[in-house]
Amino acid sequence: MSERRPSTGSSTPDQSSGEAGKNIQRYVYLGAGGLGAIILVLFLIGLVLAVLTPVEATGARLSYIRNIFLIIMVLEGIVIIGAISTLIVQVTRLVNLLQRESRPILHDARQAVQQAKGTVGFVSETATAPIIRAGAFLAGVRVFTREVGGIRRAVRRTVKPDKGASNGTS
Repeated sequence: MSERRPSTGSSTPDQSSGEAGKNIQRYVYLGAGGLGAIILVLFLIGLVLAVLTPVEATGARLSYIRNIFLIIMVLEGIVIIGAISTLIVQVTRLVNLLQRESRPILHDARQAVQQAKGTVGFVSETATAPIIRAGAFLAGVRVFTREVGGIRRAVRRTVKPDKGASNGTS
């Protein structure tokens, strides 16, 4: 059977990452829809210009608009190439940093583990083992005294029922 927990109002990490994923997906859909709408509007403007205006004038206007878009696309390409090259340089620097910094950290961690092992061995030999031996010895002494005391009680019990039987008859 499954348990139903009441909602406390706070979101768990899984829920918050799911909501963030839905928000990003929504933004992507809105961006794609907006881009599609812009393309559709531009197509309709071109169609209207082609139908309602003379062909020579429309051709000159459309070639002017085309040239502007080509310039914008080239500038975007330059920016994208710059961003990619910057990304490559940053990734290279990160890899070098990780190689230079992580190896000494791992070496120090190994040394710390070795020192901890040595400390555990030392404490085990000098403190823990004698304490365990002493505790075991005392436990043995306690069991021995309990058994010796148990023999005395067993001997006394055999004597007590005889005295109790005589007391019950009188």
